[in-house]
Amino acid sequence: MGILRWIRSRFQPLTDILLFVAANAALFFAARLALLYFLLPEITERGAIAKALYIGLKFDVRIAVFMALPLALCLLVPRWERSVGGSAPSAARRVLCTVTGLMAALAMLLYILDFGFFFYLHQHIDMSSTVFLEDPSESARMVWQSYPVPAIALGYAAALVLYAWLFIRFVRGHVPSATSGRIGKWRRAGLTLAALLALFVMGYGQVSSNLFPLRWSNAYFCADNNISLLAVNPIQNIWDTRNFGKAIPPDPRATREAWPRMARWLRLPEGAAPLSYMRHVAGRPMEKRPNIVIIIMESLCWERTSLAPSMPAGMGAGIDPTPFLKELAGKSLYFPNFYAPTRTTARAVFTTISGVPDVNHTGGTTSRNPRLVDQASVLAEFDGYEKYYMIGGNANWANIRGLLQHNVPGLHLLEESSWKAPNIDVWGISDIALFREAVDVLGEGRKPFAAVIQTASFHRPYTIPDDNEGYAVPPDPSPEALAWYGYESAKEFRSLNLSDHALRRFFDKASRQPWFKDTVFAIFGDHGLNHDSGNITPAVQACNLQAWHVPLLIYAPGGHVAPGVDETLRMQPDVLPGMAALAGMDFFVSSMGRDILDGGTKGDAAVFISHANDTRFLLKDGYVYAIRASGGALYRLDEQTADGKARDLAPEQPERAAAMRRELMDFYYTAQYMLHHNGKENIQRARKAQGGRP
Repeated sequence: MGILRWIRSRFQPLTDILLFVAANAALFFAARLALLYFLLPEITERGAIAKALYIGLKFDVRIAVFMALPLALCLLVPRWERSVGGSAPSAARRVLCTVTGLMAALAMLLYILDFGFFFYLHQHIDMSSTVFLEDPSESARMVWQSYPVPAIALGYAAALVLYAWLFIRFVRGHVPSATSGRIGKWRRAGLTLAALLALFVMGYGQVSSNLFPLRWSNAYFCADNNISLLAVNPIQNIWDTRNFGKAIPPDPRATREAWPRMARWLRLPEGAAPLSYMRHVAGRPMEKRPNIVIIIMESLCWERTSLAPSMPAGMGAGIDPTPFLKELAGKSLYFPNFYAPTRTTARAVFTTISGVPDVNHTGGTTSRNPRLVDQASVLAEFDGYEKYYMIGGNANWANIRGLLQHNVPGLHLLEESSWKAPNIDVWGISDIALFREAVDVLGEGRKPFAAVIQTASFHRPYTIPDDNEGYAVPPDPSPEALAWYGYESAKEFRSLNLSDHALRRFFDKASRQPWFKDTVFAIFGDHGLNHDSGNITPAVQACNLQAWHVPLLIYAPGGHVAPGVDETLRMQPDVLPGMAALAGMDFFVSSMGRDILDGGTKGDAAVFISHANDTRFLLKDGYVYAIRASGGALYRLDEQTADGKARDLAPEQPERAAAMRRELMDFYYTAQYMLHHNGKENIQRARKAQGGRP
């Protein structure tokens, strides 16, 4: 004890701040261990318990840091420190003890409510819990009849009194550094700085090269929901779900009315239950299943690429922004009418992986919403495959980590810390380095693999790395050429040209690998770009469709897919079902994706795009119907007009306009409903009803 007192006196105020943080973190962690006791019989992934406790401890420490802020404020200001320490009472001490006591009372109450929620709903308390306040009398009766309220209240009061008594004793025992006679001015300054730094690091939660803090998605690293429950901190969870209530909830009535039409479009089986979108795709035996590689290229806008119409003669010297992409399209099944249903990148990744367009525009992207993170993914259905997701930066970006690891069991998530190459900017390693190392990773496994590679270099600040594998910087294009393709600057043009070079180097290296001929590659953009270009029609410009228009190439060097051009309207949710069917997998899907390679779906092909709560588009049969705040409009996609302005054809074709408007809203209501009802447990139930995997 003498040594502890000596340390405490020599390193004030750092020691008392850290002691208080440690004590509170220990209390929170004890509650976590109690939760583990009740969860243990239901946990299937026992090997993930230690990691869940470790991540949970980091969340507990963060909350303990917030609890310590009033104490730290007092102890780090010398005048206030002298007032709160010692045996003499003071106004500063009373204020400190009152504020800390109120924080402790609130924290204890939230933990009590959280355990009540756990025993009642098997979930943590969150912001959606405010629904129980809509009828407080009924909720109060339910609580009174379900729990031993008097005993809980007495225990709560006793715990709060004990906490307050211990804290008052702790503060009285503080020896102000200014009066200890052992700490000089500069030593005191150093200890203050150390205390601030320690609080920041503990509150931040982790150190990463891209400076992403600890986020809720770190707790969703496992497909076992019980592991996620163990890792989550209930107080943090309330904060993280604050935007859930802002998201527009599904409209069951409108969804039910749309269901028969969507059931036909999705080819649901006869006798399917209303509001169920489950389909089963029977597998087929194959001597050797192909590998699948999906490459999501950052901002690969169709209008910016060499696949778009080239500059007319007489406008000046043209440019070739993506020569390799154009060359690869000639050897691939090329889809020129492929679209991302939503923007931005986070929405595009969510849409591709889950198969549900992310139409949640008011509460942030759905990947950032822990209440909606549970989504079925066809990627999880690749049974017997090694599954990879590779990104050059940190997977905490947009909380994508939770979407991926929580829903795809056994996924190898490779991010910034996984690569040998150094980060070149905020987006992590360069596309060139990512592609180079990805080839090596894919050559390590013995099973067939399904991999997603997400690039990021075609993005501000448009960095050209020193390690660029022979990239020759092209001369600046003319203003006319930049305007034709919609580039804002020569720097932007060079960045996309560099991404094309990186793609070329990837295929150069991959083509020398033994697995290359057995692999099918799907390459497409996450989304398009907003700026107008000279190569678009008036209707595209009026609806800003270039913001969602991206090329898709399916390249199969081993002949699994015949090259050609397929002008059918397709969108991102169709990719994974198409790749799974191509690989002969037996799988279930309950989202909006259809098999992109199924010729039987060409007759009613359509593309749904959601831009905002009041702005949506439907592309079908050469037309686009737009719903905007100003009203609806119908345009012919390829119509050229003398004045260059799109012509609203709704007055001339009211029946087509009405039918497309209804179909557009069918897509919207269905996507909205699916966001809340596409949980992976639906697939698990369907698989169980089938009798397990064949």
